[in-house]
Amino acid sequence: MVSLAPVIQRNCKLNCLKTAGCCSLLLQCANVEHINGNKYGDFLQELGTTYCLEDVEMGWGFCPIRIEDLVPSFSKVRKMKIGLGTSLAENVLCALPMICPFLESLILRFQVISDRVVRRLLESATNLQVLCLHYCLGSLTSFSFQTKAPALRVLRLHWVTSWLTNDDLTILTENCNLAELSLSGCKLLDSSSQDIISSGWPNLALLHLEECGKVTVEGVSSFFNCKALEDVLLRHTGRGIGRSIIDDAIRELPLLRKLALDLCDACEDGYDSPNDAEGKMIRSVRMSRCKKMAGSCLEVPRQGSSTSRPVHKDTVVLEWSSRMFTTTIVKERV
Repeated sequence: MVSLAPVIQRNCKLNCLKTAGCCSLLLQCANVEHINGNKYGDFLQELGTTYCLEDVEMGWGFCPIRIEDLVPSFSKVRKMKIGLGTSLAENVLCALPMICPFLESLILRFQVISDRVVRRLLESATNLQVLCLHYCLGSLTSFSFQTKAPALRVLRLHWVTSWLTNDDLTILTENCNLAELSLSGCKLLDSSSQDIISSGWPNLALLHLEECGKVTVEGVSSFFNCKALEDVLLRHTGRGIGRSIIDDAIRELPLLRKLALDLCDACEDGYDSPNDAEGKMIRSVRMSRCKKMAGSCLEVPRQGSSTSRPVHKDTVVLEWSSRMFTTTIVKERV
């Protein structure tokens, strides 16, 4: 914190401040003065004189922060990312629409959130277009999204909404006009979810579903109705995807550039390589494989088994450029 103060002082028109991963910011030095009871001393004093910040990312070293310390310098912030190492209190999160009236993008990782926080953001942050919740804790329920959010275009809910049902998904389609949807850990979704997504958001450009119940146990035909799709990821969503999925997707989705699949979802032995992708928009296809190939990772583990979650082995990556087609095997999930 001490070292950041002169940096901010010399850059009075600073509009981007990203300090994620700076663990040493937590170190308390004896010469750091207290200002109004705050341990950050000169740092917050200098930050309080900076009114140009538009993009802020906070990680280690920013906890706890009081509302009154944020209001002056964050009044023009449009993008905010709060990650591991920072813990904003519920009253601070609820006050973000007031602190950052121009807020357009908010990403929260490993934060404690509640229905009150999410509803306040959706109702009061009228410019909010991007909301991403990753691995957050708290008592979040379906009540959070039962409010209109006409400006919201990007919604990513990763391992925070295990309770999400088709009824909740329907409510989301009525309240939000999304262009990008990414869900992880929504175990209660099934094949009917496809119709809800494709009919509710026909103009989706990005769709990522991971560990989402049985969405693809009957194939993926409904997703082909979203003709604007450019980026599709389906991973552990139900063993029902046919061998011709890659060719079918390239043919049915003219704007498709990225496709990511998992062999555990294949209803046969795997997926066929595309016959002819020349002249198409497709640039990459990724096929992940798990270590235990004898059975699907979607199967319920046997009693006494130590394997409770799938473990990925590698990924087959097909890439097209203007000059060549390449196949690569990466020893991790990408």
